[in-house]
Amino acid sequence: MLSNLVKQHQARQQSRKELQERRKKDAIVAATALSHVLVDHLNAGVAQAYVNEKKLNTETKILQENAAQFSKQTMQWLKLVEDFNTALKEIGDVENWAKSIETDMRTISSALEYAYRKSTSS
Repeated sequence: MLSNLVKQHQARQQSRKELQERRKKDAIVAATALSHVLVDHLNAGVAQAYVNEKKLNTETKILQENAAQFSKQTMQWLKLVEDFNTALKEIGDVENWAKSIETDMRTISSALEYAYRKSTSS
């Protein structure tokens, strides 16, 4: 009878150990699955951040290229305006020179006319 009780007790302990072992394995599987789901969820956010970063880098490069092109074009426009301004100054200089010569020619013409009148009246 005592040996029967010991055998029953050992059998129950064995079944409890097996049940506990199954529950432990199930818990490990469930914990692993949860970990994978959490990591996948976090990775999705990280992946989206990475995609956004790549887009921002691309847009930044395009913006820098456009800014450099705009700067180059602005410099060309400034050069054209400066050249135009110089040409206008040169035209103004030629006009002043022409007026100066015209004034000198009038003076000479007046002097010659005066000299001619003096010589014809004598």
